[in-house]
Amino acid sequence: MKNLTIKPIKSLPLILLLCLPFLGHAQDPEFTQPLGTPVYFNPAFAGIQQNLRAGLQFRDQWPGVSGSFVTLAAGADMGFPKINSGVGLMFMNDVAGDGSLTTNTINAYYAYEIKLGANSYLRFGVNPSLFQRSINFSQLRFGDQVDPKLGFIYNTQEQLPSNGVFSGALTPDLGAGALFYSKNFYAGLAAFHIFQPAQSFFGNSASMLLRKYVAQAGYYISLGSFTLNPYVLAMNQGTFTQILPGISINKSFFTLGASFRQTDPNADAVNFLFGFAKGIFKVCYSYDQTVSDARAAATGSHELSLVIQLRKRHDTSAKPMIGHLRNSY
Repeated sequence: MKNLTIKPIKSLPLILLLCLPFLGHAQDPEFTQPLGTPVYFNPAFAGIQQNLRAGLQFRDQWPGVSGSFVTLAAGADMGFPKINSGVGLMFMNDVAGDGSLTTNTINAYYAYEIKLGANSYLRFGVNPSLFQRSINFSQLRFGDQVDPKLGFIYNTQEQLPSNGVFSGALTPDLGAGALFYSKNFYAGLAAFHIFQPAQSFFGNSASMLLRKYVAQAGYYISLGSFTLNPYVLAMNQGTFTQILPGISINKSFFTLGASFRQTDPNADAVNFLFGFAKGIFKVCYSYDQTVSDARAAATGSHELSLVIQLRKRHDTSAKPMIGHLRNSY
């Protein structure tokens, strides 16, 4: 769940949410299309499709609220079957509160694959990364009223740069994951922020980026010219837990899908997606309809992904799972 930072201060709950990035532990951005950027949820996916795969994923969460969350992820990964390896690189930009809080992250990925049986494989992946956060105090209405020991500054005119933007240190981070897959089934486990790096702008060691744990599984069922893909994604980060069960159906160039996001303890959103694939291109749009008590203010969210999947002539892989993943969202 994202921390909401909005410029017009209209209600106490929103003010409290505004304070969370400084007083508490922030959560990572979320995506509704788990296979739009698969390495984001498990680095063991890096290079699984063997040839070059480049993707762009854009999410605008709660655009009806001033101070929504906008996340952009752009990256590419590629497999090297001769050495059973895959590598990848991804850049992520996450902006909260009309530019008040910005996080930029550069992720690197490496995965290694082991063949277990005729049609079963085990992959291990690592995700070293660097991130930096910046805060624009000119976007905040009460940035000079809170104790700096809690993450704020008393006198912004004297202690901030002239443009009002304060940038934190470039911080290293690490994630790792494992993935098992066969002809029609996959399941994975991953952990991120393993060493819980500090995220405070002012050296507060108690403000750390909590570990995030991800579990996911999916199955592909062929029904004539249709392919069904039931799946589930579960995440835990600190006190925040989210479960995203869903199903998609693919026929020819088109995919339709739906999922339900359940957070602890409340229902969050019902999600719908539509995907189209032709040649090396794959595009998908999804919409999250908020169903929680916040739906009056936090209306639906939009997400769009574009993927380019190059298939070289020498790609003779007979693995059914690769074909499934190339058509999945």
